[in-house]
Amino acid sequence: MSGRVLDLTRLLPGPLVGLILGRMDFEVVRVLPPGGDDLERWQPETHAWLNAGKATLMLDLKSEQGKQTLLKLVQDAAILLESNRAGVMERLGLGYQVLREHNPGLVYVRLAGHRDDPAAPGHDLTYLAAAGLLDRLETAWTRTQLADVSGALWAALAALAGLHRGGGFYEVYLSETLGVFAYPPIPGLDGTRVAYHIYPASSGRVALAALEPHLWARFCRAADRPEWLGSAAARTDEENGVFEEISDFFRSKPAAAWEAWGRERGVPLQEVKPLAPASLHLPWRSRGEDS
Repeated sequence: MSGRVLDLTRLLPGPLVGLILGRMDFEVVRVLPPGGDDLERWQPETHAWLNAGKATLMLDLKSEQGKQTLLKLVQDAAILLESNRAGVMERLGLGYQVLREHNPGLVYVRLAGHRDDPAAPGHDLTYLAAAGLLDRLETAWTRTQLADVSGALWAALAALAGLHRGGGFYEVYLSETLGVFAYPPIPGLDGTRVAYHIYPASSGRVALAALEPHLWARFCRAADRPEWLGSAAARTDEENGVFEEISDFFRSKPAAAWEAWGRERGVPLQEVKPLAPASLHLPWRSRGEDS
């Protein structure tokens, strides 16, 4: 699946949609106002990561020439992305009903904040607050924009669904895209049990995720510590002798060596890597019939 994407968005979520679609072999053309993208001025490194490989066209959509240029571009486009407040494109005479006259198969995707008031202003923090997820994600929201990222993924899915259906208008509500984080909590996945915890190594840290009984048993056998077999749910506190023993065990080697040890023995053990911005790649590999 391929085609041209006209990306009228700025900041984070919209350009991330374009980046995802670009990795799926769509041609992405950014259509920016004369003032450009504020993110380029605020955080040029993030802007460059989001928009690498995209063509950029400056258009003043308030001018007649700018409108006519966009209408011409729409004729050959597969998808149009925009994140203006609801009603802005309609007031410019460039809403979906107008654009579909020039391209009946166009998929028009708008990023908005709230279903009950799409024109209401907002950002990641307010969408988290509206979704009731701030308490649950209190240690995460200061480090990553969860509504923006989940919204970008849902918007990309909406675009692909629209292509499958032959076009249409899709308004994606960022306050609702966070619903993927609202599943009922799963006990034992908070690092308070020895089988599912991050341990200091002699250098670095290692994450152990031997959640299932057979994986915990495999770990205990590989470590030659059968006495740990019944302690998978033991608490990770200093008063717990098993926790101290496992901590001492991991302090005997560097984290990279433990990762290799785990791979050889089928134990879910991973060195904790530092965050390093990298090019976004599709997280799958497709195989043809002859592969």
